[in-house]
Amino acid sequence: MTPITGWKADPGKRRADLPPLTERQRVVHLLRRFSPGCTPELVSQVSGLGIEEWLDRQLEGRVEPALDLDRRLESLGSIGLTNAEVFSEYVKPIPADLSAEERRARNRLRNVPSREVRDSVLLHAVYGPHCVLEVAADFLRNHFCVAVDKGAVKYFATEYEREVIRGRCFGAFRGILGASAKHPAMLTYLDNEVSRRPPTKAELKAIEMRKRLETNSKRQGQEASDIAAQRGLNENYARELLELHTLGVDNYYTQGDVEEVARALTGWTIEKGGREPMVFKFHADMHCGDNKRVLHKVIRRDWKDPQQEGEQVLDLLAEHEGTADYLAWKLCRFFVCDDPPEGIVRRVAAAFRKSDGNLAAVYRAIATDPDFFDPRFYGAKFKRPFEFVVSALRVTRADIRSCTGLHKALAAMNENIYLCKDPTGYYDQAEAWLDPGALAVRWKFAKDLVAGRIEGVRVPSTFYAGLEDAREEYLNLELVRRVLPAGVGERTSRVLSARIAEHSGTERSLRKAVPSLVGVLLASPEFQEQ
Repeated sequence: MTPITGWKADPGKRRADLPPLTERQRVVHLLRRFSPGCTPELVSQVSGLGIEEWLDRQLEGRVEPALDLDRRLESLGSIGLTNAEVFSEYVKPIPADLSAEERRARNRLRNVPSREVRDSVLLHAVYGPHCVLEVAADFLRNHFCVAVDKGAVKYFATEYEREVIRGRCFGAFRGILGASAKHPAMLTYLDNEVSRRPPTKAELKAIEMRKRLETNSKRQGQEASDIAAQRGLNENYARELLELHTLGVDNYYTQGDVEEVARALTGWTIEKGGREPMVFKFHADMHCGDNKRVLHKVIRRDWKDPQQEGEQVLDLLAEHEGTADYLAWKLCRFFVCDDPPEGIVRRVAAAFRKSDGNLAAVYRAIATDPDFFDPRFYGAKFKRPFEFVVSALRVTRADIRSCTGLHKALAAMNENIYLCKDPTGYYDQAEAWLDPGALAVRWKFAKDLVAGRIEGVRVPSTFYAGLEDAREEYLNLELVRRVLPAGVGERTSRVLSARIAEHSGTERSLRKAVPSLVGVLLASPEFQEQ
């Protein structure tokens, strides 16, 4: 049995004379974009409340308590801890006299926080009732990307996910921009923690003298050499701040602006000792103490509080017209289509400016824009692996006892949570994921999920209730209703009917085939549509 192929790789060229969406299609379209997975239950809920009322409740946090989610999160002991508490609980020293097994145990302990924060992302997405928040967090997690395989980010990501990403999904963009800029996860990931003013000639001379005096100790000599190499400006964060977080690639800024922003942010580092270790710390002795010129504006040296020079840069970027335009375009690409129309981008950018960058207002502007419900964009996005896996788990009401198998599946699909190899984050366009083997890998996941072969995950028997006893002529319709509220095309319907016919010889044979029939729909082109 092979997967049903044929997803529309270029939805942007669909006909412009399609009929308007029906009310049900509008609900399905909203949920495909503003929830982690469109389910029959969600369709009923939104249809009953109305689109605007449901959206209001989501944006205002008026959602049902997540008791099942809370119960599942209880086993993740690290996700409520601060950076300092993570280090205290999980980064235990490894004395020289420990046995090999004890050393392995300490190393396993150190990996717990990064594993549990990745588990928490999955569990929130699958079981969380706050649908819009989950989708917004998914966007922002990639926009302000960090990766847990970079140094101490594995210990900082817990607090970063909770306080920076999830905690600021609906707030002002300036708030999340500033919070990410000062968080140890970002400072470590993009190396700003080591960025400092270049050494003076006197300091270089002193370092060289120290190195000559330490020739009797190779280790000390290496330390001195490392110090000398570290002393200087690091442009990594400044470049990504301009290119990825605010203005967009090569928009408005020059290489000179990158250097000036980097200079303004020197001294923004991490306090690694004292009573509150592993928090943001400004070190004035690392700071470039002179005027800076950023985007044609002079940032004057602040003698009393030089940290404010960096804050002025963030203010300038958050208020810049280029940031509104870039964020609007990127959000429309995420929520509307891979190549969004200029009209909706322009209107969303206007909403960004009018609301002073309030993200909840921007999401509302997208969801209520007339172009959002243009029939050309219905099912026009292609699910990323994370979106595919989460939506499959949600629609089948999967019971997750362990996330291990899910992380393995996402790794096979090249979208490991908090492990993106590039600071761009994972791309959300179809072309990034439509490689020749992509659908085959997804088909295998669908087949393994319904067969109970994903480690730690089971589709509960309650999901199949009534399907085993459905009459053959109605089974096709009932399967589609449960798995694909948007319906299926003629080709998928024919394939499903043929699979049903293959097992219709006896009632027992058909009952046993029901899980595999669900797998057929999860692997179908229609289920890949967003």
